[in-house]
Amino acid sequence: MSPSSRYLAAILLAAAVGVLGSVQPVAAHAIGGTFQLPVPLWLYLTAAAIAVGASFVITAIVSRDDSNRAYPTRSVAAAVAASTRVALRGIGMGWWYGAIAVGFIVGDISPLPAVLLWIGIWVGLPIVAVLFGNPWPSLSPFRTTFAVLERLARRAGRKGLDAGVPFPSSVARWPAVGLLAAGIWAELILPGGEVAVTVASVMLGYTLVTMAGMTLFGQVAWLRNAELFEVELGWFGRIGPVGRRSRQPALCDGCSEACDPVRCIDCPECSVAADDQEREPILRPWVTGLTDVTRVGWSDAVFIVLALAGVSYDGMRETAFGATLLDVFLPPIQGLLGLSALAFLLTDTLAFVAIFAVFALAFGFVVRLTQLLADPRGRRPLAMLAGVYAATLLPIAAGYLIAHYLTLVIQGVVWLPALIADPLMSLAPELDWLPIGLVWYLSVAAIVVGHVAGIVLAHRHARRDAPSRSVIAGLPMVALMIGYTVLSLWIIAQPIVIEPDARPEATAPMEP
Repeated sequence: MSPSSRYLAAILLAAAVGVLGSVQPVAAHAIGGTFQLPVPLWLYLTAAAIAVGASFVITAIVSRDDSNRAYPTRSVAAAVAASTRVALRGIGMGWWYGAIAVGFIVGDISPLPAVLLWIGIWVGLPIVAVLFGNPWPSLSPFRTTFAVLERLARRAGRKGLDAGVPFPSSVARWPAVGLLAAGIWAELILPGGEVAVTVASVMLGYTLVTMAGMTLFGQVAWLRNAELFEVELGWFGRIGPVGRRSRQPALCDGCSEACDPVRCIDCPECSVAADDQEREPILRPWVTGLTDVTRVGWSDAVFIVLALAGVSYDGMRETAFGATLLDVFLPPIQGLLGLSALAFLLTDTLAFVAIFAVFALAFGFVVRLTQLLADPRGRRPLAMLAGVYAATLLPIAAGYLIAHYLTLVIQGVVWLPALIADPLMSLAPELDWLPIGLVWYLSVAAIVVGHVAGIVLAHRHARRDAPSRSVIAGLPMVALMIGYTVLSLWIIAQPIVIEPDARPEATAPMEP
């Protein structure tokens, strides 16, 4: 590690600490309406659970061993890929640094930074990755900024910015897990998260942390393990039909053996290419990018479960159960801290931790039970099994993400042109033209389809691990997925649906 690289990284880290330390307390959320159910809610929930369970039965009957099957792919035209890459790089730089500039220059009166970060990047890009493919390798302002800085360094006579510090393999993706937890907390719990100066401070601080990490440990190592959006959108992007594959197997240096460049597509367990041009964009069937996940561990499993718990907790806050959960934690905390903002902040934080703990314990129990049924001798490490089966939860997380946030993203897309023209426009557009019935049925479809895809993926892994015991080994994951189907549909129903013959006043309003 050269002294100059060490000095540059130290400056970036110190600046990040200073910026993040100056962040003021901060929060945000969306729209509403009610829908009269034609049948009782329990009938919807039962039908959805039966559909998910039936998909397992059908899969078990008709499936065959296709673990070595190569799914069809088609290359994207080079000219289209190149022009798209250039356009995304420009958009990413303007999007990220424009939000920071507006936050500091225009100030708290502008909602544009919050819309660009919380709606556009935080919930919008994961949905884009699921429906189309992961745009972040080209869109990432950190890749582009680092490339520009490296080019300037080479012109100044240096080899580059990489300080050459090895990234500890034992750390895995735990830095990304910590950053995801911090992001969920900032979006859902920290008071005032939509305040423009706070959003700009968070984005600037994260930029400095990322650039420092890339300088210390190298671009590939940091992006692969610690950059939140690179890891998150890399996982969700494996669902979408547009992927990337390495042009040369040597790029996948994270694997124990050489990777097949046709099979190694958007591979989260392999290193990403330092230059996005080194990976070829391809078209493939939806979800098939998740079929070859094998080299993962506890950090990947916790990351995925945390993402699922975060969006679920956001929905639970709008239900009577969420209020009850807060009532459990508030009295003892209030007794210690009094009736203060800190007491409510701590109460909300503990409630989220409790929900995540329940999700993690349930998943861990199911994975352990699956291991006992599929591999009684424990020949396959539990950590690897947890990572593989956590990946089967990604379609479920994607379905609930679409169900919970689709209207918010639509609102942001409608609002954005006017906001760019006038950053001071603080009135969000109404979505009266969007039928609430359509929203409900799209939400139900997204959740059920996501769970069915998860069932198929889980059974495929069970067939690969224990061909003779795949059905019985798959039962614990099926039970978990059916349970979450019912829970997620119940959560999204609470703010918007009215049971037959129920009075509209009886339903809880959505958060303004």
